[in-house]
Amino acid sequence: MSGRKYDVIVVGGGPGGLSAAVHLAEKGLKVKVFEKKKLLGKPVRCGEYFPVKEEMVKLLPRVKCIDIIDSPEDAIDSKCKSIRMVSPRGHEFEFPFEAYILDRHVFETHLGDVARGNGADIDVGVQAHYYPEDEGGWVGPTRETADYGEIIVAADGYPSETAERAGLPEREYAGPYAVATNIEYLMTDLSVEQDVAELYMDPRYSPGGYGWIIPKGHGRANVGIGIREPYVRREWQIRDLLTGFIEKNKVAAKRLKGGKTASLIGDSLPVDGPLTRTYTDRVMAVGDAAGMVMPTNGGGIQTAMITGRLAAEAAVRYFEDKTSLSSYEDAWKDQIGAEMENSKKMRQASDRLMGHEFVFDMLLRLMGTRRIADVIMCQVPSGMGTFVHLLA
Repeated sequence: MSGRKYDVIVVGGGPGGLSAAVHLAEKGLKVKVFEKKKLLGKPVRCGEYFPVKEEMVKLLPRVKCIDIIDSPEDAIDSKCKSIRMVSPRGHEFEFPFEAYILDRHVFETHLGDVARGNGADIDVGVQAHYYPEDEGGWVGPTRETADYGEIIVAADGYPSETAERAGLPEREYAGPYAVATNIEYLMTDLSVEQDVAELYMDPRYSPGGYGWIIPKGHGRANVGIGIREPYVRREWQIRDLLTGFIEKNKVAAKRLKGGKTASLIGDSLPVDGPLTRTYTDRVMAVGDAAGMVMPTNGGGIQTAMITGRLAAEAAVRYFEDKTSLSSYEDAWKDQIGAEMENSKKMRQASDRLMGHEFVFDMLLRLMGTRRIADVIMCQVPSGMGTFVHLLA
């Protein structure tokens, strides 16, 4: 092997990997990031919805590194003041919730610049693979051209090749109810409200998930659906479902009338909570690679940043006094574990009803706006604990 040696190699330059790199380099460790995309954050793989720090304090009150949840102004396309949920039969429930809608390319480029400014090396446009050894391992396009890292951070999304090669239970996650497939257009020439993000519960066009209209300013919006395989009829194609949502959902069709479709993206998302194990002696999985996506709402940028930071802190402790990387799992369980578990249980409970349009619509109406807001915030709604437990 002729590659360079690093304290930590991060596989994946998304929000989780870059947040880890920022902290590691700031603490003086020698860090390398590999990112397969040619440009950080581009092409986009999500709705770019980014709750502000004040909302995240309410959602995840025990997180100690909450100050990392921030964005430079030039990475913000628009700002939302509320979320509006639309039931299967068109009933609307709106509640205050502040969020930025990001330009992910600008946002992740900023994180990359901070990491490089702290001393990290970042290689883009490189499909890197992890080649394990007893102590650390090699990462690179091939084993012969790989660099060595004493600690490896798997931040390469879902499914994570790095986590799987490290022996983490990535394959065990791949049950049909546990993974959502997402597809999204950037739409232009729209007159949608620019300060409200809308979620649509419509089993006809987003079976097993939901649809969304997320405004990006200047008459633009991210418009997409998430689905899960067990809820999809065999003859349905996901692009046809998205077209159906845009053209035939009675509420969405009015909002999107006259709009034009631009870029189309798709992705898979883990929605069954964290992996049962997120570390080995020398590897930690963060973000989507570790299943750190909120099952009830699909949010994953902040949890990626938080777990990236917690993994970096665990790596620092390892180099300072050989503390086991189990301290990473202890930290995320302490700081976000309860909310992730609540979110998973509520998603499992809703699975029982999602395919039944009338029943699901009635449940949402009975719950009302306040309890729906609780679910979005990963909190079991008041008075519904027993109900959620029985269904889950």
